[in-house]
Amino acid sequence: MFFDTYMYQQENIELASVKKNNANGNTKPRLLLVESNEFIRNALRTAFEKSGYSIVVVETARDGSQVLNDDCLDVVISDYELMDSTGLNFLVSLKNVCPNKTNVLMITYGDLDNISETKNCGIHHIIEKPFSFEKLLRIVEGAPKNNVIT
Repeated sequence: MFFDTYMYQQENIELASVKKNNANGNTKPRLLLVESNEFIRNALRTAFEKSGYSIVVVETARDGSQVLNDDCLDVVISDYELMDSTGLNFLVSLKNVCPNKTNVLMITYGDLDNISETKNCGIHHIIEKPFSFEKLLRIVEGAPKNNVIT
């Protein structure tokens, strides 16, 4: 119970930080990363923050849904293999939640067979692991801000 409460408090702190950065005129898209691997979560969080992005990082699809219920972020980046769902199911479930956000699914080579119709499911980009941060950054930089598609 303590861990769940701590994680919820951390998510609220991160979300408040994202809202504050956006209110301060940050013109970059606001990000949500859903990744079960702690090393990848921390590495991507650090890289995006150093690049000037506001990012909320969570471990499960449930936590990601909770964050998006509180605030529509501009880009959702999800791993395919999550602890409580697949990234594909998670992103499909968000199709009507903040419908103008950009969805990015991170996959490994073997996952490719399972996601043949992702474009029809509201997934805009698929990036295969391993990938360079620069490749993911180019995708994020091309995402519309404030849920406005131009």
